[in-house]
Order: sequence, then C-alpha cells, then structure tokens
Amino acid sequence: MKTSLNQAKKAAVSENMFFSNSLRQLVANLSLRSQEIIFSRYGVFGGNAMTLEEIGKKYHITRERVRQIIREVLKKVREKKNDPIFLQIQEAVVLAVRTNGGIMEEKQLLSALGKGNASEEAAVSFFLQCFDSVVSSEIKGELKFSYALPDFNIESWKAVKNVAIAILKDQKKTFLFDELFEKVKADKKDLSRETFAHHMEVAEEMKQNAFGKWGVAGWKEVSPKGTREKAYLVLKESEKPLHFRDIAKKIDQYKLNKKKTHPQTVHNELIKDSNFVLVGRGIYALAEWGYKKGTVKDVIEEILGHSNKPLSREEILEKVLEVRSVKKSTIVINLNNYFSKSNSGAYSIKK
Repeated sequence: MKTSLNQAKKAAVSENMFFSNSLRQLVANLSLRSQEIIFSRYGVFGGNAMTLEEIGKKYHITRERVRQIIREVLKKVREKKNDPIFLQIQEAVVLAVRTNGGIMEEKQLLSALGKGNASEEAAVSFFLQCFDSVVSSEIKGELKFSYALPDFNIESWKAVKNVAIAILKDQKKTFLFDELFEKVKADKKDLSRETFAHHMEVAEEMKQNAFGKWGVAGWKEVSPKGTREKAYLVLKESEKPLHFRDIAKKIDQYKLNKKKTHPQTVHNELIKDSNFVLVGRGIYALAEWGYKKGTVKDVIEEILGHSNKPLSREEILEKVLEVRSVKKSTIVINLNNYFSKSNSGAYSIKK
C-alpha cells in the first residue's frame, strides 16, 4: 500500500513539473555548468531568475560568456526538434495558443501552461525561444508582448481593435463585454464572440476595470490612480450618492487600493474637488449628475429663482431631492425659516 501511495505521489509531482522535468531531460547531455546556468537564468527549480552579472560572478566568467552559453544551450535544444519530449512540449504550447484564437499574451500563456508554478512558467519561457511553431509579436502602445501562430493575421486583429477603440472614444463610456461586442459586430459582421474576446485580451489600448467593464486603458474609469479617481469610479458604477465611509469600503471591496482605505482620507480629498458635491451629511455625489454645491437654502433659492411662479411644498421637495440627499424635514424647516408662504401654500423668495 505504501509503495502504491509513493508511486502516486511521484506521478503527481512529475505531472505538476512536466515542463521543468522535460527541460532537465533535454539538457541532460550538456555540462553540469551549462545546465545550472540555464536553470539559474530562467529561475527553473526554485529561486528567482538571476541576472547575467549574478551568474557571471557565481561562475567567475563574463556576462558575455554567460550569454554565449545560453545561446549554445538554446541551439542544442532546438536541434532536438524531433525528440518526442520536444514535440510533446511544442504540441502543448501550440494547442494553448490555438485554443485562444491564435494569439496569447506571454503572461497569460505562461500562467495557463505553468498553472501558477513559478518553475514551470520559467521552463515554458525557455521553450518559447526554441519553437518556430509560435512567433513573438509586439506593437508598442497597441499589442502586448504575445505569442501567435505563424498564420495569425495581425492586420485583421488591428482592424477589429481599432473599431472597438473608436467606439469607446466616440461614446466616451465603458461597456460590459457583450455590449461592446455587439457594437463592434455591427461593423465586423463575421466576428465571433470568442475571437473578439481573444483580440481584446492582447490589446494594449483597452482594459477591463474592477467592475468588469471595458474602456480605454488610460481612462480614470478604467485605471484610477489616486483616491479621487477611485472614488469617482465607485460613484460612477454605483449610480447614486454614497457616504464617504461606504466609498472607502467599496474601494477596498473592489481592490482598487493595495492598502486599506481610510474613510477620512476619502472625505478630505472629495470635499475640495469640484467633481464631487456634498449632498448630505458625509454623502457625496458627482457634479456631472447635476448636483450643485451649496446649502439646502441655496438650492431652494436657485429653484425658486428659475421658476416664473411660486411653487408648492411638494414641488420644491421633489426638485430639492433631485440634487440633495437630505431629509424632507430639513427642506421644510428651511422653507418655513427663509421663504415666504402665500395663503394658498405656495412658496417664493422673500423680498
């Protein structure tokens, strides 16, 4: 029984270290130093990847000599392209990229194959430099560093991406995936949902925010930087005024901050920003929603000032509550203290 359990454990370890152990086998006929340098450079079998300088100091050789050894190892592994182990690894990489629509960001590819194991991801990173069956591609500002099948049409990808970016910039808003896909599909009739999803994943200009909506990567609704921008995103998605303590909680809930958000910091930042309006005790709204700064008395004066006739209490209550989050009793108190009331019950500004 113990033997069977030990064999099962070994099999599980072997399966979990498929790429790392495959690399070990493919370089087994090389010198021990060459093997160690490759493992150290890529971070295979534990530890962080070492720099050329660190490896050079360890073996008392120059950085250029380290580069030369790495090139030699890569060349020797490429020469084993007919080896069953090499072919099996190549098949796994190609299958992953093909399943992802023919292109895959490097980080995503390493994660998918390495399954969170740092040593496995490091080994995959090495093997990606040995294959002709996938090619690296990157367009600064447009396409993330990715690996694609040789027949992947970059120009076709770029055309789809450009349509999506144009829609986002024209509408000036973020979209859920399906909403954006339907808009792009109106222009690209033959585009499938899966293909569009894969295209978006490698685009540098587009990004999904913490609420699952897609937008231009640099927008504050997508990549908020400071407390104000994070509070703006929270309010934008909530679509209603929130107390500054609730804003702080949501910033943490959606992991917009690495450290815990202090409610008082949120209050201090928003109170001095014209994009936010204090509409109640500690309650903030976005100015773009039509809310305006000022006391309840100021709001009532503005409402009556824009009216060409006195207004009833109900009419004033309704209009004030559109731009302020306060109790009705607070509005009534202000009406009775600062405004004239006619015999019919209508209110006007005191002369």
